[in-house]
Order: sequence, then C-alpha cells, then structure tokens
Amino acid sequence: MTHRYLNLTPLSRALAVMRQKFPPPGGAESVPLQLAVGRVTAEPIYAVYSVPMVDIAKFDGYAVRSGETLGAQDQRPLTLTNYSRINTGEVLPPAFDAVIMVEDTWEENGRVWIRKSAARGQNIRRAGEDIRAGELVLPKGHQIRPFDIGAVATYGINSVMVRAVRVGIIPTGSDLVPPGTLPRPGQTVETNSLMADAYLSGMGATCRRYGVVPDEPHRIREAVAEAVAENDLVLLSAGTSTGSRDFSREAVAELGEILFHGIAMRPGKPVLLADLDGKPVFGMPGYPVSAQTVLREVVANLLVWWGLAPPPVAETDARLASRLASDLGFDEFVPVSVGRVNGTCWATPHPRGGGIQMAVVRANGYLHVPAWREGIEAGEVVRVSLTAPSATVARTVVCVGKRDPAIAELGNRLQDSGYLLHCCNASTMGAVLALRANTCHAASIVLPDTESAWNDQVFRYLPGVNLLRLPLARTELGIASTGELDPERLALLRVANRPKSQAAQVLLDAWLEKEGIGYPHQDQDLAAGAKVWVCAGAEAREAGLSFIPIGYESCNLVIRGEVASEEGIAALICTARSQEFRAYLRTIGREPAGGPGDEPLPARDAAPARNQ
Repeated sequence: MTHRYLNLTPLSRALAVMRQKFPPPGGAESVPLQLAVGRVTAEPIYAVYSVPMVDIAKFDGYAVRSGETLGAQDQRPLTLTNYSRINTGEVLPPAFDAVIMVEDTWEENGRVWIRKSAARGQNIRRAGEDIRAGELVLPKGHQIRPFDIGAVATYGINSVMVRAVRVGIIPTGSDLVPPGTLPRPGQTVETNSLMADAYLSGMGATCRRYGVVPDEPHRIREAVAEAVAENDLVLLSAGTSTGSRDFSREAVAELGEILFHGIAMRPGKPVLLADLDGKPVFGMPGYPVSAQTVLREVVANLLVWWGLAPPPVAETDARLASRLASDLGFDEFVPVSVGRVNGTCWATPHPRGGGIQMAVVRANGYLHVPAWREGIEAGEVVRVSLTAPSATVARTVVCVGKRDPAIAELGNRLQDSGYLLHCCNASTMGAVLALRANTCHAASIVLPDTESAWNDQVFRYLPGVNLLRLPLARTELGIASTGELDPERLALLRVANRPKSQAAQVLLDAWLEKEGIGYPHQDQDLAAGAKVWVCAGAEAREAGLSFIPIGYESCNLVIRGEVASEEGIAALICTARSQEFRAYLRTIGREPAGGPGDEPLPARDAAPARNQ
C-alpha cells in the first residue's frame, strides 16, 4: 500500500516538533585523550596537579640570591660568589630567589661576572603559575580542540568523559550491493550508510552500520526494532517515498508513532520521523543528495540540540550569478560554486535534484532559498555556506558551460598550480551570457569547428568585448556503419541514433545537405542488415566500423581579455597549452588544440577572438 504526502510539514515546524519530542538523552563515555578532538565534554575537567609543581627557571643561566647582586652596573660589574648553574625548567634550589640569564653574564679567569643586578623572583616560574591543582581546565559542554589536548595532558589527564549518542544506520533496498561490488544493471551501490557514518561521527556520534535489509516489510520491522533497542537514534535509509516497493513507513508505523512524513524541503522531501519507545527514528530518502540534505538540515540539528558539536561551516556573501526559481512554501538548498571575478564574489548554481550527486561534489558551497521566497534574482547578494575551506574561494576559477572530459582533466592538472577549476554545466547560450555578465572567469563552449558557428552563437552576443579563445581539443565526428558505406548507399539506410551533441547535429545536417541526401529515418532496422551511428572517429576505428567523416567539434575556453593576466587564469592557460596536457588528449583519442601537429603558443602571443 502506498501513502501520499497529505500534508508537508514546514521545515521550521519539523525542527521544533523534533526538539520538543526528544530531549537530550544525556549519554556519556570515556575516551582516550588522543581520540577526544572534536568531542564535547560531558563534565568539567580539573587539573590533577599544579603546573609547575614547584618554582622553576624560565631560562638557562645562574640561580642567585638577589640581595647579593645589588650595585652591579656596566661600569662596576660584580663577580658572583654564591650561585648555581641552572637550565630552563629545572627546579630552583631553595637557597636562591632569582635567575640571571646566561646572556647577561660572562666568564673570565674561571669567575662569573654580571653587569646588572637581579630582582627577587626574576626569570622564575612560580609553583601554580599556569594552573593550580583542582582548578578548572575545560568546562562542561566544551568542544575539544587540537591545542586543548596538549594542555589537558600537561595537567595530568589522559582520558575524558564526552557526550555520547549511539546512532544505528539501516540501509534498505533489494537492489543494493555493498561498496566495492560492481553493480549489475538495476543494482545500486549502497553508500548512504557510509556517508551518514562519516558525517555524524564527525559530530561525535558513535555510529553502527547494519547490513542491507531487502524490501520486505517484516524484515525492515525486525531490523528497526533491533536498532532501536541498541541505539539512541536510528536512521532508516530509503523506502520513504511513495513507490510500490517503499515499505519504511509501513514498517515503522507498526512499531510506534509517525510524527511527520514529508517536509516542505528540496531536496529531501520524503523524510519521515517516528517516535519508537521515546527514541527518534528517521526515514531518509534513498537519493544521495536528498539524504545529505536530511542529515545536514534535520538529523544534525537534533544532535546539536542534544549537545554534540555542530559541523564547522564557514559562510560568505556572494552575488548570485543566474536567477534561481523556487516554489513558494519550500525551503530549497542549492549547490553552488563560489569564486571571485574582477573583485566580486559570485555564486554560480549547479543543477538541482536529489539524484545529482556530482553537483554536490563539484560545488564548494550551497545556498538556502527560504520558504517565503519565490526564487532569487541574478545579481542579488546571497549568504553561502561553504563546503570547502574559505581560503579556497580566492583560488577558485569558475567556468560555465559544457563539462567536457578535457575540462575535467584540465582542472585536475590545474591543481598543481594551486588553483581549483569549477565547471558549472550550462548550455552554449548560458555560458555566453555568463561571460557577458562577467560572472565567471571562463566559458566552456563546444561547437562545430567552423568560423560561422562561432560568429553566430558566440561573438554576435559579445560585441566589443576583448575575448581570448583558447582551443583545447578537437573531436572528429562522422557516420559509422557495421557494413560498407558510402554517401549514395546512406540515402537508402536508416540512422540508428540522433547525434548526442548540438555540434554533431549541425555537422550532420550540413553534410547531408552538401551531399544532397534527405535526412535518414531513425530508430529502425536498416537495409541489408547495416546499422549506422553518428559517433567520434576514434570510437568507430576502435570498433572496426566503416566511417565517413563529417567534420570536427571543438572544445574551447573563452576568456575575457582583461582577466587573462590574472595569476589563476594565466596558470589555466599555461596548463591548457602544456605538452603534458596535449599528450593526455591524444591518449583518449582527442586532437589537441589548434589541429594536428600544431604547437601551443605562449599565452602572451595569443590573439583575441574576432568579434562580428
């Protein structure tokens, strides 16, 4: 039986219900000091002994009686007659009350001379100067930092009591296979429990991952009952939507009370919360990005309420590079890449959706569109929560356009120069408009390798702009067949696929027109048993197919001339023109920039792209 979301609970209301229903469980555990970083103290920590325990020397020198040094001056140095050689940290002998640094003395004929008198207590660390026995070191509720560890150990403590929450994580789904397994068609590698474990453990939770439970209501019910008995909180991964094999709600409802099913939040709408024996059980969506959002915005919120450490999140203000539409009444979380272009910080959105996991991987932050907003306009200042160190924003090169494999490898190699290349997927027109608005460093554009294509689709929209066109790779495209093929015979055949790219479509149309061939039919069996594809030449040759070339598509970076000399952009250009990068392109069947045999030009010699 399927269940529809009759009432979606607003996010703010869901968080309030959750906190009201589930007070902190108050669990604690003792952990060795070396494992305590990031954990939160469950009780105050007091010094076992004073530090230092007795008076000790601050510096290397001589322990003296201060009264015996009176009158020493530059013009009237004194000889020490009653002293003890002492090193830093050594116990001060009882007979002495000051230390003279060795730098303020000299030896002559076996005697030690001083030219300045010493004051009582000079260069001495008194007993208990740092801390006294029984004095508070860390209060209750303190998140232990790396530098706290050394201090706590110095004061005689080798283990600490920290707040503890036990979390059970149950993955469900008959299609799931464990990580490290090559999934067959229809199967999915189970990763949500791995991700949840890593994220919640970072907050100080103690996580236990259970085995995969198939889509059988009684098996899910048994697994939940076991996990509830052994943990303070249970996460049930997948099975919370409305599909015919989504049984999480049914199983949980038989064991306890459903508090809500469905939050007005994207991604992550199908989240479920139930009360089982006073313990929270969350049903998370199976899509990874939806699950991530539920973990970050809902589950982590409860753990912070329970006293665990919030995940560290840096924030920054940025201008939104393109308009974001959003449904009124939904809190939406959108992955973005943030970079500084011409002194302005811009946030460029990535594609949205609970299943687009790479959008989150490629992003360095996310923004929250609140439920009361119906979208955000381009250019508006937004608050971005960073998912990477804030220092990386200044080193981020933002590219908008086609995410070609050549661009991915270029970004991989650019890191050797200390810069990060973020490519935000967009159409050719979207890339051109981003370049025109000056919201990105570069546009990634894949077009037929003809001047007319560039004039029609790029330069006409950027009149008067000084552009640097940086060709990266060319791909030969053509018509491939399992049998003999020539233009005359092609007119009798049917094409097995439409071209995947706009460039391939344009080149095919132009070639057919030039040959005087009407557009072949598609998606049907072909005459004489032949099959025809539009594909790359390298792909056809590797498969041993007949091949008729129809032209090249070219992957290019287009950069505004005024930013080409900036350090990060210069590094990008240098990397793209390196012999190593060009050699890599050949290994994947791509021709390097400029055509076969062309050598890269120094960046300073590159000519601006011609505008029409």
